[in-house]
Amino acid sequence: MKTKSLFYLIIFIALPINYIFSQIFWEERPQIVSVSLNCISNYNGINAFICGDSGAVLRTVNSGYNWTKVGLNGIPSNVMLGTIYAYDASRVITAGTSGTNAVAYLSTNSGSNWSLVFTQPNTVINEAFLSGVTTAIIIANPVGGRWSLWKTTNSGMNWDSIGMYLPQAGSETGFRNSFYNRDSKIWFGTNNSRIYYSSNTGTNWIAILTNPLINSASVWWDLNPSLSGYAAGASLLKTTNTGTNWITDTTAIGSGNFNCIVASFQLYNYSWYIRSSSNIYARSNNYYWPWAVNYTAPSGIYTHIGISRVQMGTGPGWIYAVRNNGGISRGNAIVEGVRIITDHIPDAYKLHQNYPNPFNSSTKFKFDARKLPNTLPGEVRGGSIKLVIYNSLGQEVETLIDKVLQPAVYEAAWDGSRSSSGVYFYRILVTNPNGCGVVYDAVKKMAMLK
Repeated sequence: MKTKSLFYLIIFIALPINYIFSQIFWEERPQIVSVSLNCISNYNGINAFICGDSGAVLRTVNSGYNWTKVGLNGIPSNVMLGTIYAYDASRVITAGTSGTNAVAYLSTNSGSNWSLVFTQPNTVINEAFLSGVTTAIIIANPVGGRWSLWKTTNSGMNWDSIGMYLPQAGSETGFRNSFYNRDSKIWFGTNNSRIYYSSNTGTNWIAILTNPLINSASVWWDLNPSLSGYAAGASLLKTTNTGTNWITDTTAIGSGNFNCIVASFQLYNYSWYIRSSSNIYARSNNYYWPWAVNYTAPSGIYTHIGISRVQMGTGPGWIYAVRNNGGISRGNAIVEGVRIITDHIPDAYKLHQNYPNPFNSSTKFKFDARKLPNTLPGEVRGGSIKLVIYNSLGQEVETLIDKVLQPAVYEAAWDGSRSSSGVYFYRILVTNPNGCGVVYDAVKKMAMLK
């Protein structure tokens, strides 16, 4: 029996995540700023940083459960931050504009303090990233016929463009966060039907043509040997031969420009993109599933999405997405505190009778969660669901669930061992996260007999 159990466990572990979990579940995190959030650097899921307008820098150290403002000590509020990169949990660089000047700030203590390490007039920094403990690279729009490429090897004390020469082709410029790096490999997009690629940390560059795509507003590349890649702008292109040939993905759905695309072909085996909308789109890479709306935010337009650079399991924090109204969404292959029975979208909300009932100490609750009423075609908007236990006096005993859940059929459990025998009630309350009132409210009775 143990041998058979071990066999099934090995098979379970060997299966790709999208085979085990057929849906990625998203939830909203508390909004602590109202400015546009423009970039997220997800180091390892547990530790992640976000930057935005008005000098906003946010940090989580607990997988996105809570976010705190950490850009207060050293970054003026008039700085519009557009890109951020966490080398690890402590060393972070962020860049943006202050008036007509491009500026970059470095923190070596997890965002507690920031130092201005770079400034350059009349340009815009598209990417700033740490490539080592003391090395960092800045990629800014061209000035004087050459791309503004800068490098430091002494933790930002001095920056130099020597050995980083890349001539500008025509009047081309780049895009904020249209960048990807893997060890010594760097890719960044342009508005000139090309992606620039370096295999040696910027010493030499080649141009990868992206016809028919003109604007590469977002780029992504696979791990070694980096055969597969995406380029996204007005349309979505994919290559499987390092960019020699590109194929337009005609199955991509939604409208508006592509703001960002990320993927993982190793562990998660999913691809996600965001466009100029409140939707997150996803597809499984293993079984050629079509693109589908994976989540619809309550409000705002998605600006950036970031998957954990340190590949991890299915726990919380492995993917985040940010919006232009300060909204933060967190994706997960599991829903904490509740079990998914099926991700089939029910036709109606329904609270089932608990089972067993009566019960001795522990019982379970099943409920169906449909899409919110009056959603637009293609949207996947879930309600804000609260499941609460009350005693016979109407006093709240415990809140089991209080979060936005995507449409599915769920099961939650309650351990009443700390409560006495008697009659209890459980209530499910579904409200619209957009602030449009109650959409479902149901109460049922149960009895605990010890």
